[in-house]
Amino acid sequence: MRWRAVKDGDIEAIFDLFGRAEDAAIGRRETTRADVRDLLANPGLDVASRAMVVESEEGRLSGLVALHPAPQAGQLRAHLILGPTDGAADTARALLRQLDAWVPQGGPDAATPVTMFQLPNCLAHDLMVAEGWSVVHSYTRLSIDLDTTEFPEPAQPPLGVRLRAAADAADRHAVHSVLEDALAGHWNHRRRTFTEFDRDQRQRDGYDPALWWLAEVNGICAGAVIARDPSERAWIAWLGVRDAYRGRGIGTQLLCTVFRLLRDRGHHSVGVDVDTHNNAVGAFNVYRAAGMSERGTADQWRKVYT
Repeated sequence: MRWRAVKDGDIEAIFDLFGRAEDAAIGRRETTRADVRDLLANPGLDVASRAMVVESEEGRLSGLVALHPAPQAGQLRAHLILGPTDGAADTARALLRQLDAWVPQGGPDAATPVTMFQLPNCLAHDLMVAEGWSVVHSYTRLSIDLDTTEFPEPAQPPLGVRLRAAADAADRHAVHSVLEDALAGHWNHRRRTFTEFDRDQRQRDGYDPALWWLAEVNGICAGAVIARDPSERAWIAWLGVRDAYRGRGIGTQLLCTVFRLLRDRGHHSVGVDVDTHNNAVGAFNVYRAAGMSERGTADQWRKVYT
């Protein structure tokens, strides 16, 4: 196998690698080209020095490893993708060794937590356990078929609730504020300034401020949603309702509103990833009520380097 840095023209080859890995694990492709572009465009990823691929003599990729800062301060996020080849175990071992070399160890803070996501039947599972990785959480992917789901027309928000697009910078600040308050209790949430949040959103494939929506109750911003509009598959990036306004159907109505917009733009489906354990706020019921259904889960792994 031949190691090399990721190149500008690798998106199709990496997209193919993800597809083969997912087909081997769950029997279908989930990752889109937009997902690959988002990975390589991550603002903290130095593609030249912290993203490597393994390539066969024929030029087909058999593995990828990347490392960048996680959204949580003091943590790193790794990516490890393996193609189903005869030498997958050796490739996985080499990729993990490369990851070990990249992670700073023995510094003044002593410990560096690193997380990554893997499908439950990933090829590297046993090797990762042997190398000190463990599953600490999981996320569930949901989707909706926009071609077969009927939405009431026009939208009828709950009594006393007004839905509207975020029309200007002040509204986008309000969206950010609502989401920060709504997600404050989540185990993995890190509060960010509007400048940090907005910069991250603008770098995502499918960014469109017309898909930022607010729900108001008596003039108070109570809920917000941000959708994205990449060409391959539309996506719900953020959804949140402040504690005092939950249980009124606001989140479901926000979802239905952007579903209609995305369907009108020609999309056939919309996806979202939800914390599998986030039942305390009824998150799954909100998405199910809007017509979404579960497709599968991904595990979040963690290793602390000391």
